[in-house]
Amino acid sequence: METWGKWVGMNYVGKEVNDILAASNFNTWIFESALPPEGTFDFSTPEADDAEQLALDYIALGGASSPANKDDYNSFYSNLKVVFYNTLQANIDQVDIALLTLIDANYDTTNDPDPEVKQRWYPIGLTLQYNPVYDAAHTWVSSMGRCKYLTPVYDALEQSGQHDLGVQWYNENLDFYHPVAISTEARVLGLDTAETKAFIQ
Repeated sequence: METWGKWVGMNYVGKEVNDILAASNFNTWIFESALPPEGTFDFSTPEADDAEQLALDYIALGGASSPANKDDYNSFYSNLKVVFYNTLQANIDQVDIALLTLIDANYDTTNDPDPEVKQRWYPIGLTLQYNPVYDAAHTWVSSMGRCKYLTPVYDALEQSGQHDLGVQWYNENLDFYHPVAISTEARVLGLDTAETKAFIQ
C-alpha cells in the first residue's frame, strides 16, 4: 500500500482514488496506536535539527566555551527555542551550572519573556539549583495560573528535593490559583488535597 505522503499533490481519476481507498487499512490507521503501516511521517525540519544540534554542541563543550555558531540562536522563533531547551532537558545529566551560566550570559534566558522558554528553562535551573532562576520562577508561578506552566516548576522542585520551597510558593498562591490548579499542583507536591478543600469550594 502506498503511503499518504505519496498521494499529496497528485491528481487522480475516480478509479485511481477508489483503488487507493480500497487498499487502505483504515481500521489500523484509526483504531490502533501505531505508526502508519507503510512507514512514518517525518515532521523534522533543518531548522529544528540545527536547534537541537546547537544544544548538543553546548553540552559537548561543557560550559567551557560557546559553539562557533552560537549567534544562530538569535534567529530562532519560539518553537526552535523549545527544541533547544528540550534537548538540554533530555540530556540534563550532562548539564551543569557552568553550562547554564554560559547560556544565560549569551541569551539572557532567565529574562526571556517567552512563556515557552520559561516553562523549560526554569525547571532545568531549579533542578540543578541554578540560583539566578529562583526569583524569576517564583514571580512566574505567582503571576499566572496555567497548569501547563505551573506543573513543570513545582515538579522540578519536588523531584530535586526542594519540597518545602515548592509548598511555600504554592501556599502563597492558594487564593490566586484556579481550583483546578490548586488540586493539580497539590498532587504534584504530594499534598493531601483535603487540606486545600476550603480553597476549592
